[in-house]
Amino acid sequence: MARTSKIRRLPPELREQLHSMLDAGVPLEDITAHLRGLGADVSRSGLGRYKQQIDQVAARMRESRQMAEAIMDRMGANAATGKGGAALIQMLTTLTNDFMVRRLGDPDAEMEVDDLRALSRAIKDRAQAARATQDFEIKMREAARAAAEADMKKALDAAASQSDAASPQEIFERVRAIYRGEA
Repeated sequence: MARTSKIRRLPPELREQLHSMLDAGVPLEDITAHLRGLGADVSRSGLGRYKQQIDQVAARMRESRQMAEAIMDRMGANAATGKGGAALIQMLTTLTNDFMVRRLGDPDAEMEVDDLRALSRAIKDRAQAARATQDFEIKMREAARAAAEADMKKALDAAASQSDAASPQEIFERVRAIYRGEA
């Protein structure tokens, strides 16, 4: 097993400074001098190897994100809805990321296309089922609302027949507008 590099053994606060400096584009010589000034035993070559590893992982992560986005694009704009869909998308992204990290050690590794395709299909199927459930719930709410309005109209008709204040239709229209939030 390979020995942990001196860079990886740095205290977390020094590694945070190192990452900030790398992100800012500070030359490796300046970073090495800064870390040595803080008492760290690092070399420019070790720092260069560490930067290459970070750059490699970052490139793989970008590639992984693009791969997940391409799969989701193929599935359609409304392929995943709600928390379940979001969880499935996260699983797809995680699987893709895992594959990319494994590829760091073996750049010639074959992609598990069948696994990713199966997961993508599951996400799409789940999203379609969620959409069907959502449509059914909307229809049920509409039916319940229509029934409630019909009951309300019957009650208003009965109340209006006992009073000469206004026509049942006027009373109904006013109550319905209030009920729907339109008045």
